[in-house]
Amino acid sequence: MSDRLPRLALTVGLALGVVGCHTVATAAPRPAVLVEDSPAARETIKKVLLATTREGVVSFGQSDLSKDPLIVVQPPRLSPYDGNSPAMPIYYDLVTDGKTCSVRERAGGKTHPLPGVACRPK
Repeated sequence: MSDRLPRLALTVGLALGVVGCHTVATAAPRPAVLVEDSPAARETIKKVLLATTREGVVSFGQSDLSKDPLIVVQPPRLSPYDGNSPAMPIYYDLVTDGKTCSVRERAGGKTHPLPGVACRPK
């Protein structure tokens, strides 16, 4: 029994060490709304979205982002020389993982953080 005790203690110690070092998975992003729907928050959202799409018009419409998480990026306006355009709007949702507020593209699922913007789960 006495020679088994150190081996058992070593085994238990290694098992606890492996379990203790295991990283915890981050929370899945959930739909969110802004804590405060301010002009500064909307400007940050516009900058992030225009940096990712490189063109288009960010449209908040009559939406209140403290109640509704939907953001739409409209395709660029057609010039008088353009015919019909196959360009479609791109839809984004505000999401949070509990720490960071982000926008997530509905079609592709790509997420972009919004620095300095506070949101809460919807």
